[in-house]
Amino acid sequence: MILSPDLNRESTLSDPLLLEIRHEKSLQLEKYPEDQAGLRLGTTAFHAEEDLNSIMYGDTGLYRNRQFSKANVITLRTMYEEIPVLWGQELKYRPNFSTLDDQVNIPVIFAKVSGVKNRDLAGYWGSIKSLVTEETLVYQEFPHLSQNTENPFMQSVGKLYQNGTLLKDSVKKHRGYPYGLLKESVQDYILDKIELLIRLDLITEDNGRRSEYRIIPTLLNLDRELLRLIQNYDFTKKNPKLICINTGEDLFSKEDAILLAFLNLVGFDVILFVPTGYQCVEQHYTRPILEEHQIGEYLYDLKVPDFSRVSAGPQKALKD
Repeated sequence: MILSPDLNRESTLSDPLLLEIRHEKSLQLEKYPEDQAGLRLGTTAFHAEEDLNSIMYGDTGLYRNRQFSKANVITLRTMYEEIPVLWGQELKYRPNFSTLDDQVNIPVIFAKVSGVKNRDLAGYWGSIKSLVTEETLVYQEFPHLSQNTENPFMQSVGKLYQNGTLLKDSVKKHRGYPYGLLKESVQDYILDKIELLIRLDLITEDNGRRSEYRIIPTLLNLDRELLRLIQNYDFTKKNPKLICINTGEDLFSKEDAILLAFLNLVGFDVILFVPTGYQCVEQHYTRPILEEHQIGEYLYDLKVPDFSRVSAGPQKALKD
């Protein structure tokens, strides 16, 4: 006799001669209960909710809150005019969104906008203002990040990344590990994306020194605002966003380039507004990864206005 109380676990034994008696109710047991202290039982309402979830959220196009803990990113190639349309959409409504088992494929924007259309500064600043939402960070001064020599991970990279693998347990046990407050699934998601960024070989080396020696210390030192956006991120709803505005001749640091590429892999929408058309971050990448839109004449030495005093431009201003 084989007793299998959990209906969600498939039996490892199958035979035509085996009589199977299948009941409607299920019981989750991690181990055989030697006493009542180890027994966890669901109420009738709990089981009813599980049945309802399986009906509502199983291949129906509906998703419960934070249903997925893993995501693969698809960077969209778009026309510039499509950006304001896609920007405010939930991810599940964007083209190329899909789910497979416990993972979701999320389409995101990673773009650079060069020039100013028709030299219309009021329309230009208004169009940027219209993209600033509650989920949007705006960076205006660069470099935004710099190499932190006091970072506790600077001297530990060789022990944490070996043979093309980030040793996640070792990272979490490191004395300087700062993400222990986050949900375990969020921690794993961040560490998976750090490992992926290293494997993709997107970041240029430093005088022959491999990129992980800059990537790992940089991305294990994210600020609280970014971490909260990642923690609160639901892969089927609106995604967090980053807008960078660079009107001068300041270059992004390598840490800035690492951060942008990482946020793209995490699932942020990232867009750079560069009215000068100058290269500002591309020199830190081993290949082109930004979709560049040339929208007008290059303008120089512009001053970023106080966006609280700027009227958000109508969507048609971006399309005309």
